[in-house]
Amino acid sequence: MKHNQAIALLVALASSAAASQAFAQSAPYPGEDPAKLFGYEIDARETDSTRVAEKALRAVQRARETADEVKMVFGANRFHFVALKPDSMDMVRPEVGKRESDVSRLQAAIESNALFYTAMRSEGIAASDIIGAELADGESGLSSEKRVTIYLAP
Repeated sequence: MKHNQAIALLVALASSAAASQAFAQSAPYPGEDPAKLFGYEIDARETDSTRVAEKALRAVQRARETADEVKMVFGANRFHFVALKPDSMDMVRPEVGKRESDVSRLQAAIESNALFYTAMRSEGIAASDIIGAELADGESGLSSEKRVTIYLAP
């Protein structure tokens, strides 16, 4: 019985060592730009445009559906982060309050998608700042070339 336990312990140790090697190889090297590694562009800006606030409002209204879409995205060629200024946020805030659970669901979906998470991390963005997102097909129509716009609360 002791012999079998020792063998089981050795097998467990050997398999965990191999797994840690595999996980270590999947992470980008420190200091390496994730956008170059994954081949997407990142653009971040702040805006106070009424037109952008209206788009953000529609994105908040679709937060639940977008969360489901985000789970299936495996490729993107552009991430656009739009931080709303306080005046634009005043237009969107009531809808965010009404759809708090949908927005939380979207935040969790975005944070759990490695592609989205890496883009957010490279810009220093927390998932808790996200209020909405839009996913659009790229010019080629390929599902691996999504254009992503993420709206952020101030």
